[in-house]
Amino acid sequence: MGLELSLSRLKALARFAFGMGLPQVLLSTLAFTAFELPPNGAIGTKILQFLFNSRPDLVNIRSIDEAIVIGAALSLSSSAFVLQLLAEKGELPTRFGSATLGILLLQDIAVVPLLVILPVLESQNIVEQSVWPILLAESLKALGGLGILSLGGKYLMRRVFEFVAESRSSEAFVALCLLTVAGTSLITQQLGFSDTLGAFLAGAILAETNFRTQIEADIRPFRGLLLGLFFVTTGTSIDMQLLIREWPNVLSLLGGLIAIKTLIITAIGPRVGLTLQESVRIGLLLSQGGEFGFVVFSLANRLGVLPLELNKLLIIVVVLSMALTPLLNEVGRRVAGIIDESAEEKEKPAEMRNYGATEPIVIVGFGEMGQILAKFLSAPLSFGLDQDAEGWPYVAFDLNPAVVKSARKSGFPVLYGDGSRPAVLQSAGITFPKAIMVMYTGKEKTIEAVNRLRQAFAAVPIYARAQDLSHLLDLKKSGATDVVLENAETSLQLGSILLRGLGVMSDDVSFLSTLVRNSMEVQAQEALKDIGNKEVDIMKPLQVRVSDLVDGNGNSSRMIAKEQSLSLSSRPDLEIIKPPVGNWIPDMNVEKDQPGYDFDGIDSADGVTYCLMESDDDSDEASGASKKMIDQSA
Repeated sequence: MGLELSLSRLKALARFAFGMGLPQVLLSTLAFTAFELPPNGAIGTKILQFLFNSRPDLVNIRSIDEAIVIGAALSLSSSAFVLQLLAEKGELPTRFGSATLGILLLQDIAVVPLLVILPVLESQNIVEQSVWPILLAESLKALGGLGILSLGGKYLMRRVFEFVAESRSSEAFVALCLLTVAGTSLITQQLGFSDTLGAFLAGAILAETNFRTQIEADIRPFRGLLLGLFFVTTGTSIDMQLLIREWPNVLSLLGGLIAIKTLIITAIGPRVGLTLQESVRIGLLLSQGGEFGFVVFSLANRLGVLPLELNKLLIIVVVLSMALTPLLNEVGRRVAGIIDESAEEKEKPAEMRNYGATEPIVIVGFGEMGQILAKFLSAPLSFGLDQDAEGWPYVAFDLNPAVVKSARKSGFPVLYGDGSRPAVLQSAGITFPKAIMVMYTGKEKTIEAVNRLRQAFAAVPIYARAQDLSHLLDLKKSGATDVVLENAETSLQLGSILLRGLGVMSDDVSFLSTLVRNSMEVQAQEALKDIGNKEVDIMKPLQVRVSDLVDGNGNSSRMIAKEQSLSLSSRPDLEIIKPPVGNWIPDMNVEKDQPGYDFDGIDSADGVTYCLMESDDDSDEASGASKKMIDQSA
């Protein structure tokens, strides 16, 4: 949860975090607290006693402090359930998803005071004495101690993570993550606060480093396992006998929880620019209790802040509300669909906002070639002359912390992490990239990256660089959309410059370059069939017929690509025209079917006239005749 709380994300969602999240937490806490006051005679207690004849010792609230703790815990929602639901529906990039995420981020921040307050309540007799004077002193202590811990951890942990990342050992990296969490939790415990606060603080510190994306991907297996274990232990803490015996109270509290939070969020939403439909959907989606509600109630139970049976009753209510999250989301969708909007609101176009998570181009590996590619993509002209945009959005990944650090200082959007892992891309908020550029240099590493990414993104174009022809074919087999052969591209670029310098038209040069690229791939495939998996380093001489390159009018500036142009088969057998004896130079001005036409029978099937520009006679006369024939033909 701490890793989700980065300052950059909070700034991007400040409108919803502070415009909706803060009022929601405060108003929900006040509303729930109001039903629990006055102590030993609360409004909510009397209502339950009147409706269901509830036991006073079960639903009685003993002090204001106890009422505030319960109200604040119930104001929180489930980030794990809601974010997973939004990701599955593809709604995180929408305004609806952004507003929901902003509220959840603010709720995560609100947990910190709760985790500070509970140990203070334990040390006091909350029935006889107010805790506010001591709470003020403890709050100052928390600000000082946790502030020093945060600043020290930020600068110290950054250096330590950079040192470990240089080793390129994933095991050491994961071990350091777990050591950071355990160490920070131990320090906060020694300061007199909850170890849960330490774990949350460790995540928040690491979220501000360049390693957040890789850390989140590496701890994902632990997160799923421990979160599942957390819910299992929470489920086992449900007192089924209490649930069966007090089901009217449970249903009443559950209905009140959902109704109050839904009404509060629905009322706040339009004030920050949301439509009524969006406000209702968010209200129902966030009307359940949350994981931190479990944490607060469990800690309160362990510290003796809440009565045992009341604590069990509240945990049952939170568990059931979380189980209803998918149903609440579907109800919100249907209710939003039937709400009548005014004509002006109906005509308002749907707003889609990009907070950094919508279809960027992914660059895997940010070496010299990756940086050149990034500059190329960020140029305004790369988006087209008719577009008013600053290039294509992209995100780059690299496993060299020095490269990441220097690139970020230069303004490149580079993250530390293995971008070939789908989990890393997901941690960065990328669910469906527009395209992926694999810029790794190692053969095996590039093939593994392409293979892994193709399995995760079947419809996304993937481009890679190859060192030789066999590497190119392996990348194609792994699922690469297109592959660039490094050495060949250098030769083709130099050759293209040479031909243009010699006066060849650009269209001809471009076509010839494409022809050579395609022919190399076909040659490599044929060669591999013959010699197995040996590397192919030498390209055969390219054999292309003139008829495949020149159109019927003999215009070489408009080359026509035919299927035969990519064929590597040898030139077909042609009839060799021997010159006749005597004056063998034909009259080129005589048309076909006219007297004196001497070219009958020498046209090939493809409409091209072939002739042998050599003679067995080496005399000057034959040589001059050949030159004269060439000149007339030209």
